[in-house]
Amino acid sequence: MEIKATAFKRGNPPEERNGFYGLEEDLIENAQDAAPIVAIVTYRLDEVVSKAIAGETYPVVETFSIEPLHTPEAIAAAVKLRDAALKARTGMEQLDLPEVEG
Repeated sequence: MEIKATAFKRGNPPEERNGFYGLEEDLIENAQDAAPIVAIVTYRLDEVVSKAIAGETYPVVETFSIEPLHTPEAIAAAVKLRDAALKARTGMEQLDLPEVEG
């Protein structure tokens, strides 16, 4: 069977595992800034789907936890880790993302 790209389970983690809960007013107030938010995302494999007729198999990933980072030091550390992981995985120096102020 051909292995297809990862699929992502729909829905968000519940309140106790989703750091965006409680930030609604701040997010709405600062919506015009459209600044990227750095977060640590924890995920797990939810299932492996096999479609015999199509000859495809693919993993389905569920977001288990989202924790937005708020301090310049935490953001800078996370961006450094992200960029190192990207380079190790793809050989690319950086993602095509807006600049994140740390």
